[in-house]
Parts: sequence; structure tokens; C-alpha cells
Amino acid sequence: MMMTGKLNRRHFLGAAATGAAYLALPKSGFAAGDEFQFITPFSLSLAFGSVLYAEAAGYYADEGLTFSIQSAKGAAMAAQMVIAKQMDSGRTGGTNYIVSKVNNGAPLISIATIAQLSPFYIISSKSNPVNSVADLKGRTVGMASLGGSMEGTLDLLLSGAGLATDSVEKVKVADSAASFALIEAGRAGAFIGNTSSMIKAKAASDDVHAIPMDDGMPGQVYVAHEDAIKENPEKFVKFLRATHKSALEIATASDLEPILKAIGSKHDVRGLNDMETAKQDLRANSENWVSKSEANLLRNIPEVWEKAVSLLTEAKMIDTTPDPKSLYTNDLLDKALQK
Repeated sequence: MMMTGKLNRRHFLGAAATGAAYLALPKSGFAAGDEFQFITPFSLSLAFGSVLYAEAAGYYADEGLTFSIQSAKGAAMAAQMVIAKQMDSGRTGGTNYIVSKVNNGAPLISIATIAQLSPFYIISSKSNPVNSVADLKGRTVGMASLGGSMEGTLDLLLSGAGLATDSVEKVKVADSAASFALIEAGRAGAFIGNTSSMIKAKAASDDVHAIPMDDGMPGQVYVAHEDAIKENPEKFVKFLRATHKSALEIATASDLEPILKAIGSKHDVRGLNDMETAKQDLRANSENWVSKSEANLLRNIPEVWEKAVSLLTEAKMIDTTPDPKSLYTNDLLDKALQK
């Protein structure tokens, strides 16, 4: 059965209730003054290296921002915390964001695209590999959250392959290399992991087989509340300037060890105890950030967003067809990068 607007609304509203209970922050309204609160969809990993290093290197402080970071339990929850005005900005999947904005009227806008391609991989075993989305039919597929970015990406790819979204059994598993044990035990036919999980799984086992989930969508975006931008646009300009500096430094570094050590000095990030694997992890993530060229680092690329709207309309995952330009802004990034 095709994913519909109603299905997405149910997932979205469920995330809203869970998110409010999860964070239970005592304050209300946007972060005041020079405070900037950012939320990741899951626990800290090197997938979020651009913001982690920007804080560790003092780039946010250089901009006069007091930066803090929290982790949600899924992309939908991260977006909801921004909608609820508990966070200034958060990271979520491009598909998940567009569906929630169009179908649910979420008052969000993408201020940057950090992962130009989907950061997700279909992970299976070499003895029973998934070489294409069609190979998933009839399998049990694990993912970190149901109703979030991973499921949205999977559903879009299934639709594109002419398969019903219920042609696979979806179960919730941890987005970590440890989930490969479920495949080895025969309890799952595949699981969806992010770049970091894929790198770690391959480092841990020679039997790991992985293929990228390139769905043609903006991979991962930073979203903000439209009203928050109107109230204090300069705060978001500062955030993007520092984040761009950090991301570019990571993407062009010949040696990532000093950067990884700086991140580890400030944040408890899984996998930093294995420096060589951590280098591969951060390198693979940063290659995604500049996969559309260094000039497009953090940029919302108009052609990509036009294609995204077309794909989601064709897959009947959005109720109406919006003007793609209404989904994003590059104005803040342009101001951040002015000489």
C-alpha cells in the first residue's frame, strides 16, 4: 500500500507527543539572545561532525553564539522540537521534511542541505545480499525509527521500483553496527543504517554488504521555524557561517585526526576509540556534504528540490504539489558567505 498523507500525519503527530515528553524542557519560545540550540535526530555520531567540530573548535563562540546540542529519538521528533519552538534548528531527512511541511503544514523551512545525497545504506550479508531495492521484497528490514527519514527514503525507493510499501516487514532496530547481528542470526534480511553505521559494520565483519540509498532527494537538511528566522535572522546567519567553516575544513583536511581529537575532547561520540575507522567514517560523511561540489556545501540546490517535489508527487506521498522554492531558502547562507 502506498504511503499516504494520512499515514504520515499519524506518524508525525505521534512523534510530536513523544518528543514533548522526551525533552520536557521547562522553557517555552525560541532560544533567546545569542543562544543557539540544535537537535540531532539520533545520538551523537560523526554524521553530525560539522556541528560537533564547529562547537569544539570554538567557531560558534567566535560568532558570539552560545551553542548547545541535544539528541532526539528520530528525525520526526527532531523536527517537532523545532516546530514546538524548543530548538532553534534541527537536522532531519529531506523526504521527511517535505512530507511534513506539505501534508501537515509544518511551519518549517530548510535553511541548508548538509547531506546532498541520502546518507543511508541498505546493509545485508554477502551470503544473502541485497543488490537492489527489488531484492528487499518479502524481507524483514530493520531501521532506527518508523515514520521517520529512513522509512520515508525506503518507501520512495520501493515506489520507484514498482513495489508496495508493505512488501517488506519493517521493524525498529538500533542504527548501529551491532544490528548486523540480527542479519547473522536470521532475524532480519537487511537493515538501514547511516554512513557511520555502515563504516563501522564493515570494519567489524567481512560479511557486510552495503548499497547506497540514492533516492534523488535532498539527503539531510537543517530546518528552522519560519517565525524564528523573521525574529532574529542574524542568529541563523552566524550559525551557518560557523557550520560552513567547520564542514569545509573537515571536507578538505588531509589529516582528520586533529579534528577527531577536538570533537572527542568536547563530545562523547561513539567510535572515536578506533581512530582509523573514525577517519573513514568522518571522511565518508564529508564526501557526501560536498558531493555536489564544494561550491554547493550547505546549499539548497534548486534543481534537486524541483526533482524532489516531482518524485514525491509521482509517488503520491504529498497531497499537493508546492512551488519547490517555498520549501527552502539560501538567503541566510548567502549572507553568511559574503566576503
